Amino acid sequence: MKSLKQPIDAVLAVTYNCNARCVMCNIWQDKPRLDKQLRAEGYANLPPSLKYINVSGGEPFLRDDLPEIISVLYKRCPNSRAIISTNGFLPDRICNMMREIMLIDPEIGIGLSLDGIGHMHDRIRGIRGAYDKVMQSFDKLKTLGVRNIRFGFTATKDNVDHFGRVYDLANNAGVQFSCAVAQDSSHYFKTKNNVTVERNVLKKELAYVVAGELGSFSPKRWVRAFFAQGLYDFSSGNGRPLNCRAGDEFFFMDPYGDIYPCNVLDRVMGNIENAGFLELWGSQAAKAARGSVQKCHSKCWMICTARAAIKQHPLKTGWWILNQKAQTHFGVPDKKQSGKGQ
Repeated sequence: MKSLKQPIDAVLAVTYNCNARCVMCNIWQDKPRLDKQLRAEGYANLPPSLKYINVSGGEPFLRDDLPEIISVLYKRCPNSRAIISTNGFLPDRICNMMREIMLIDPEIGIGLSLDGIGHMHDRIRGIRGAYDKVMQSFDKLKTLGVRNIRFGFTATKDNVDHFGRVYDLANNAGVQFSCAVAQDSSHYFKTKNNVTVERNVLKKELAYVVAGELGSFSPKRWVRAFFAQGLYDFSSGNGRPLNCRAGDEFFFMDPYGDIYPCNVLDRVMGNIENAGFLELWGSQAAKAARGSVQKCHSKCWMICTARAAIKQHPLKTGWWILNQKAQTHFGVPDKKQSGKGQ
């Protein structure tokens, strides 16, 4: 057990309570067991080895004790960087909580889900006025002094042609951009049917994003280009460009303290209220879950599990970046060619 590698990356779903009606996620259809949610002090059982923490949901800002949870996380994992993923539907509540949270960590990140411009975002999120609420939250967070903000785009068959538009909006607003393709999970997203995206449109949109990221002067953005290209490989049925590190360097925890290898594979490794984390991480259930990771057919590609894999393979990632930047024919596609004019 002493030689077992400790995780550095985690997604923590602090609640399944949700005020959205997203087309690619059915969490909102679930009846959350609010009385069974892990209390703030329960997060002190997490491993101090964590370096990257995504506080997610449901909608995390629906928890009244979110600032207390953040405080416990930083005390337990002092070397970690955290980001809170939110749908941005509660501008005033979000900013009121962030005032308190920023006293704990002024550099904490906020990820605002943005799946299209205007009515397209409303359609994907199933809420009238959703886009305006997100932009209100963005404006308020900027005024509050939050420096680490990103827009997170999830591509579906309905909004894939808005990929580049949201990317441009993020660049013009001076914030980071993260992306994903809608994927399934029976225990997290509560979805079981494969979500297909029109490949030719996705390819054009991703080419535009990849070119933009590679054309920057930021190595961090070059790595994001590699990740974005991996999204097309996954969507085309070619699987992951790198081996999965789920259940090894990464784990997902649900609101009730159950630990899973990742967001997709429905194999419980243990519960942090029933055992110390080291005991849980080295248990037979955890070992069996890791065996399932090796046999997993999902071959998903999400930043939560991809980040550890990319760090594990810097040479392969770096070679791809150098190869792409060296190609003289590689340039930023015309916006109409990227699908943005369609």
